[in-house]
Amino acid sequence: MDVSGSSPTDVCPSWEDVSLSGGHTESSELSAQRTQDQPTDRKSSSDWLMAHSLQSSGLSLSGLLSHVTTRISKAGEDGGLNRQLEISAAALTHFDFKLYQAIELYHGRIRWLNQGSMKVFGLVMGSRVGLMVDTSDGNCTKKRLPDLQRNLLSLVEEQLSCKRQLYLMSWGTETSSLWDGPRDVSRFRLQEVCGWVGELRPTGGCNLLQALKKGLDLGNNELDSLVIVMGSSPDETSDALFDFVQQRMLGRTLQVHVVSYCSNSPQTIGTVKRLAKVTQGRYHIYSASLGVADSSTDVEQLWAEIKAARGLLGDTVALRQGRLRDVAVTVMGQQVDSAELDSLSKSPSFLTPPPIHEAPLTIKPSGVLTVSSDDWLSKHGLKAKRLGLYQVLSPNAYSLLEGFVPILNKTVSSTIHEKAMVQFEWHDGTVKNIHVDIPTLYSYQRRLKAAVAELERRVLWLSSGSRRIWGSLCEQRVVIVADVSVMNSGFSVHIQHSLRVLLEEQLADKHSFNIIAFSSDARTWRERFTPPTPENLQEAWLWVQGLQYSGGRHTLAALRLALEGEIHGGTSPPSDPLTQGVYLFTSGVPDQEKTEVISYVSERCSSLPIRLHVCLFTGEEQTQGQTGGSPPCRATREEAAGVLREMARAGNGHFHWTSETGILESDDISALIGEMERAASYWQKSSMLVDSFTQRLGWMSPEERLYSGNKTLAHKPLVARLRKGQLPPPRPTALSLSRLQMKEGPANERSSSKKAFAWRPSSATAAISTAEPMTGLGRVETKFKQRKPSQVSHSVFYLEDGNIGMVFKSHPKPRSVRKSIPIVVLPKQEEICSTKQWLKKFSIKKQKLDLNKLMSGPECTHHRKLVPSVLKRVAARYCSIFPSVHINGALKHLQLTPGEMKQYLTQTERLLHCYTQRMAWLLSGSRRVFGVVLEKEVCVLIDVSGSMAPYLGELKSKLASLIWDQLHHNTVRFSVLAFSGGVTVWRPALQEPTEEACGSAVQWVCQLDCHGGTNTLEALQTGCGFGDGVGLYLLSDGKPDSSCSLVLREAETLTAGKHITIHTVSYNCTDSSANDFLKNLAHKTGGRYHRCHNDDTGLISGQLASNLCDGDKPMVLAFQGDDLRRLSEEIDRLKHFRSQAHAFRQILLEKKNPEEA
Repeated sequence: MDVSGSSPTDVCPSWEDVSLSGGHTESSELSAQRTQDQPTDRKSSSDWLMAHSLQSSGLSLSGLLSHVTTRISKAGEDGGLNRQLEISAAALTHFDFKLYQAIELYHGRIRWLNQGSMKVFGLVMGSRVGLMVDTSDGNCTKKRLPDLQRNLLSLVEEQLSCKRQLYLMSWGTETSSLWDGPRDVSRFRLQEVCGWVGELRPTGGCNLLQALKKGLDLGNNELDSLVIVMGSSPDETSDALFDFVQQRMLGRTLQVHVVSYCSNSPQTIGTVKRLAKVTQGRYHIYSASLGVADSSTDVEQLWAEIKAARGLLGDTVALRQGRLRDVAVTVMGQQVDSAELDSLSKSPSFLTPPPIHEAPLTIKPSGVLTVSSDDWLSKHGLKAKRLGLYQVLSPNAYSLLEGFVPILNKTVSSTIHEKAMVQFEWHDGTVKNIHVDIPTLYSYQRRLKAAVAELERRVLWLSSGSRRIWGSLCEQRVVIVADVSVMNSGFSVHIQHSLRVLLEEQLADKHSFNIIAFSSDARTWRERFTPPTPENLQEAWLWVQGLQYSGGRHTLAALRLALEGEIHGGTSPPSDPLTQGVYLFTSGVPDQEKTEVISYVSERCSSLPIRLHVCLFTGEEQTQGQTGGSPPCRATREEAAGVLREMARAGNGHFHWTSETGILESDDISALIGEMERAASYWQKSSMLVDSFTQRLGWMSPEERLYSGNKTLAHKPLVARLRKGQLPPPRPTALSLSRLQMKEGPANERSSSKKAFAWRPSSATAAISTAEPMTGLGRVETKFKQRKPSQVSHSVFYLEDGNIGMVFKSHPKPRSVRKSIPIVVLPKQEEICSTKQWLKKFSIKKQKLDLNKLMSGPECTHHRKLVPSVLKRVAARYCSIFPSVHINGALKHLQLTPGEMKQYLTQTERLLHCYTQRMAWLLSGSRRVFGVVLEKEVCVLIDVSGSMAPYLGELKSKLASLIWDQLHHNTVRFSVLAFSGGVTVWRPALQEPTEEACGSAVQWVCQLDCHGGTNTLEALQTGCGFGDGVGLYLLSDGKPDSSCSLVLREAETLTAGKHITIHTVSYNCTDSSANDFLKNLAHKTGGRYHRCHNDDTGLISGQLASNLCDGDKPMVLAFQGDDLRRLSEEIDRLKHFRSQAHAFRQILLEKKNPEEA
């Protein structure tokens, strides 16, 4: 489904004339007449929100509190007065419905703003518009120019054609305009504009200041809107540019709209945003990598309103729970009567119902066989289309080779051809030499962009219609299981609308279907599967409208009926080869035990061709009903989503989660987004390959080579170009002996060279004039590989017979010690290993980003030698050319270019982001307390002495998190023991991490209490008895009762000759001697020491949140655990290198261009 198919100028959006306060939409005839008579009233989001914002519609907290009444009653015998705040449930429901309508209204406008040319350039305001287009070499390359011209033509057709006057100007090094001033829009003028767009060519640099001088002067009286399209960074300094714009805009009302077109440069994006801020205009940032708008002033204002509406929904939830900001409130009439519910059902929910809710169904069979995203990607994904980056590079990828050279008596490795190859990390972690084929990579990027566009269209298709609520129904036999418990009584309209659109759009193409509604019990629409004829679908819709919402949520009974009930004809489902899909539509967790429901689903779906898909819809938090059903399980939205997601996984199905704001989670869409992210990663890696290759060689891309200099000259053959210049001198007709032997082969080259050098004239008095160098003489064409002209020199002399002789000298190429900036290799996901092992792969040294080593080559050495004639030490000649800096106490020369220093900063920024993610991962979940569990067999030793009593409650929850997050998730066999004066063991042997075992361990941990001393030695002896290869994780808050040295000696004895590792965790221990004991105990047995504080959680979170924002400042928080300390030190070292690199780059810029710096 392509949303850009219809022109925004031809279709008036349905939300344009909708009032949040209850207005109605105009008729289709009036809308069509208005569209024909005059263009749609286009307003910016700020102007549009003046009439459609939450505040203007009365949807604010003050408006909500206006429905609150105060009831005064006597408090008691003392005669005091008690004030009670009350609000009716009907008022809350009306308020919620208005908020849902507002959210859907804002989403509709956001979708409208992402159609056609508005997605690329944003919404163009005004009637007299000036368009300024950046035609610099950076924005108009051969690859970018066709897309820019196509998008500009779309802008002219959709938006500029309805304006009154137009003015067009392009700028590069100089400015160029189509007309001298604004011209009235006509068909002839639009043809001129299209021709002007088609003739755009690159024109050098980006002189934005000169373009703004001309554009702002013209916009003083003749224009009311100015659109600036930028694709590259301006040549001027930002201070001079913005000071000029700020002075020119004083007292003017010109609307300025700045667009960042397909630029990933932070400098360009920053210039666009600041220019919009200085001119008090709007900005729009479009990214071509995925074909979406990254940011926009209009869209951000709408998202702010959506966020405010969601905050008000949270306030209504608090009111239903009886409290709003520490004020007690009573909600009157929680059970809405049927008449009131019928009146509320006419109000729009967060998904707008059809205009006539009770009308007969409009069956719209698609006629397309729907498949899941996994099956679709197997035919249309990157791998199926052979668009994987490694698939494209594999024909030109060569592995590194190592071999022993006897003559050198050492092992050498193969080197890469610097002029044609670069090193690149392969998907298996190895490094290969890649022969970079620039045209192939450019073609690959175009195909990759087309594949991403197809993925984006499928995402939009999955986000429309009934697929937005249910996902895509893939099976031919479908059972719909709808939750009609009392908790969903406020969502009856939404449930009916969801079932209606499903019946209309997706079920008509299926083989058979049935519907089950459940609350405290389950009931079916038909006893057997029924073909989806129009009559049967209409009867099903009437049955859905008559459903009553009452009772609890007996999900297990409904699933039993769907998976093994009478609807299958009394036999185990299904008897035919068609796969059956069960779609559970609910708003919360089942009333039954989670493990019981999941175990039943897993058992039924593992042996039969049945899939259970779960569709979760969530709105406001539900209040408990007044009926006699069992109370619903109290769970947050995230907890309910976690339980239902696990249920879908057990049923081999998909999980789909929607709310009032749209789709929150969808397995189908997540698979497509993952493929799009993979494509973006491939795009970035291929671009880095091209950039590193061209930057190393100074190579010009085909489009740059095409548009640089004389374009006609670039296409002419070499012979034709040589004829226009000065002809070279005639070649000698007779060849010298050395040239003859050179043609024959290199075997006699050495002997011939000696003979040529040994030749002397026969007479010393012979007058031999100096031979002029033969410029223009081409290379001798032989069958052997010719060396580059710069590496071959020749001398000319006369022979006795008057002919000319030559001696060719070949000089070996000097070996370069210049070190290039490598591309960092980052992990795709977090690895379960210690920081020491992790840094062996991803440290600064391993990534070859040590700034000291990059600046320590022999060419960088600063030489000062003593000159006897002047009796002083004099520096080398190039000391005045290259700036000098102090590195590790030595004076070095900076021979890196500013571009290389920028590349170094880019690569170190990526590495710093990777380090920060690793740090956040180490401090998340149970890893913050216990660290990372490395072994596959583990015993956890818990100190439950009397000193642990203040922390036992939190420790129990952390132990439960450890059991589920690490042991169960990573399939680690484990046991748990608690020690104080004695030792208590949960299980005497290591257990498999099944759900039953993990649940039993959590229950055992919850029963622990604190008392007695700290018998650490007996706990270690018991833990070592679990077998060889086990990892012991000892958590304690102090020293043992016995001698520390005794415990250390016994620990060494227990682990001697065995693969037993003891890891220690210091839990809220401030005694330095106790921490030293735990550290020594871990290090003596090859383990790791970890220290956890409960009072540093906020400090850690704040430190990580500001880690990247603070630039290159070192981390304030000092970690003492082994893993965190090593990573923190590496982060500080990397930040130190980055601060040095910033300073070095500034020095280089000042040396290169002092005025610009």
